[in-house]
Amino acid sequence: MSFSVLLGQGWLILVLLAWTALCVGSFLNVVIHRLPLMLDRQWRSQAREILDQQPLTPPDLTADPNKDPDAEPFNLVVPRSRCPHCNAQIRAWHNIPLLGWLWLRGRCADCGARISLRYPAVELLTAVCTLLVVAHFGFGWLALWAVLFTWTLIALTFID
Repeated sequence: MSFSVLLGQGWLILVLLAWTALCVGSFLNVVIHRLPLMLDRQWRSQAREILDQQPLTPPDLTADPNKDPDAEPFNLVVPRSRCPHCNAQIRAWHNIPLLGWLWLRGRCADCGARISLRYPAVELLTAVCTLLVVAHFGFGWLALWAVLFTWTLIALTFID
């Protein structure tokens, strides 16, 4: 299968597939950033449990020294995305895959700090790889499994 067959499905299908892949790439950025932190928190919690110690709170994780950082929910959904420099919540319209980064010119809307080029690169890589896989395998179950495998490999590559 080639891109001519993919284009034969219509431009709307191609645009929807590319947009879906960009959105998945945006989610993969969340996975790439948060999964190692989640695993580290889980490991530390288990280590404290094994050592039978009281929860220790590093000063950079929370302002309240009596508050356990593991008590606050931290997963792939919660909390909402924040700027790592000023801790401002990222607005929904600034979080549009690829377009938000271009619109903000790669800077935080609140503090002006640079946003890593990795974020739009992962989104664009995910979209390009998805289109290539679907162009190769066509629309079907094999393409779906190949795309899921490709997305997994992208996340694992950037986590490693």
